[in-house]
Amino acid sequence: MADLQQASEQLGEGEVQATEEEQQQLEQYMGVALEVIHGEGPSGDQIAKMVLESQDVSMGIGNATSAVLISVEKQAGAMPDDIKIQLALEIIAELSGLAVEAGALAEDEIDDSFIDGVVSNAYSSYLSTKESMGELDPAELEQSVSEAEQITGTSVRGRGQQQPQQQQPQQQQSQQQSPMQGGLMSMAGG
Repeated sequence: MADLQQASEQLGEGEVQATEEEQQQLEQYMGVALEVIHGEGPSGDQIAKMVLESQDVSMGIGNATSAVLISVEKQAGAMPDDIKIQLALEIIAELSGLAVEAGALAEDEIDDSFIDGVVSNAYSSYLSTKESMGELDPAELEQSVSEAEQITGTSVRGRGQQQPQQQQPQQQQSQQQSPMQGGLMSMAGG
């Protein structure tokens, strides 16, 4: 998992560190996301199926990331775009790590190209879902796409024209979580 951790620890050039308040918000949202991912019952099982039953693991992780992010938004309310993007990156890191633990993905498969594919799949899935829910404003969408491309250093329009610049995950949060029974690991027999 060293590749994922290295990729996740690289800060983008010129990136501004989150304020203490933003960091607290992110931790709160990530706590909700972890409950969705690891929760017993339908929520955790659906996320696990998205990842483990997808023929393309990057697509499965992308779709699962979108589902978790939308679930967090429903539970916690609207969140600023910069926090939403950071949260999505942390969800991707969490799901990728769990996919490795479950044997659905090899550690050496997690590289910049893989992460770029997951981000692109997550973003496409997020937009499609929001559009079907009637929650997509075209003007906001264009601004959001431009901001996301700037923050991540990735073009979601041309899929992978630039190298992604990952941000630091909340490893401490996931390490403090007690082992949970549902979700991805229960589907893998863990």
